[in-house]
Amino acid sequence: MLDKQYNLYSADTSDFYSNHERYWHNTNYRYRREQVYVKKQLTETSHKLKKLGYTDSYIKELKNITNPDNISDKNILEYIHWTGLYKHKQEKIKESKEKLISLLSNKVAQNKLSNGKDHIRVIKKERLKDNNVISAFDSSLSRIIGIKQDELTNSLIVVQVYYFDIFKDIAFYGFIYNGAKYRYFTSSAGQIRNKKAVFIKEDIWNHIEKTIMCGLTIDKINSKGGNNANKHLAYMALTSSATDEWKEFNIDKSIVIEDFETQVYGTFDFVDETDYSVTRRTDYVPVPHTDGAGMILPSVSSKNFMFRAPWIKGLLGVFDFREFIKEKGFSPVITDIYGKEHNIINEDIQIIFTRSQFKMH
Repeated sequence: MLDKQYNLYSADTSDFYSNHERYWHNTNYRYRREQVYVKKQLTETSHKLKKLGYTDSYIKELKNITNPDNISDKNILEYIHWTGLYKHKQEKIKESKEKLISLLSNKVAQNKLSNGKDHIRVIKKERLKDNNVISAFDSSLSRIIGIKQDELTNSLIVVQVYYFDIFKDIAFYGFIYNGAKYRYFTSSAGQIRNKKAVFIKEDIWNHIEKTIMCGLTIDKINSKGGNNANKHLAYMALTSSATDEWKEFNIDKSIVIEDFETQVYGTFDFVDETDYSVTRRTDYVPVPHTDGAGMILPSVSSKNFMFRAPWIKGLLGVFDFREFIKEKGFSPVITDIYGKEHNIINEDIQIIFTRSQFKMH
């Protein structure tokens, strides 16, 4: 049962503001708050005019009046006053936001030109308080780092993204918190959808990188042709999936084989990936039966379960493939994805993963 948790800090991109940026952020926030008050007064005045018999269309036309000198009705004058004030607040909100965005954009551009030497963003210690603390389940990542149950750790910080310029700054060049430098670690698929990112202490990352990436490095991956950025982030995030430790797992009694596919004949719509044109075809289509699924002997597990680890994800289904081989008289020799043959009986193979489960092979 997943009941072990640890605590970590959550920040957002506004926590990385310089003093000048924070001034314009607070100014924008103040104008927005004032606008809410003005809107409330405007609504109340509009209701008052309706009670006096004025129609919606007439009240709407009042918004376009710029010179109320010839108007004597104090209720109409009040409505025109609040309308003008509302428009003024809108202009100020737009002006302050544009100023903030311009500042952020220019600062990121400066950092890019200097390759990160112009500045590094900082979260002041007082910005992260008790209401910034969130909980996460125990995972391969927390166990590798050595985070204890119910501990508040600063090894990891989750950042909520509101301003992409700031995120670009900290994603490429990191940030400082409490004297330590942090670097971008990853974002799970769910975190990407919710504009969240996980950062890790740089000295911890340097210590655990080879363990997390199973001996690989970013440079090594890029030298082999690189990887889709979103897939890479999702694969990296597997280490932070909520998991129980499988202490009895024996990697030497596991192999990875090609996925099992069947060529199925039928009529289907073929979508051309170059121009997205759709053509009706009748042909053979490969249908994968083991996408994201592998096999485990009943002597190792009595039930199916999800397996997640660095670069590995998928279901392990209970199936006595040894007994199946004997019953059907099949050869126990099987070839893995690297072209090496294995006698799964003689080698005591207990778990068979498929290529679709095995990332970054």
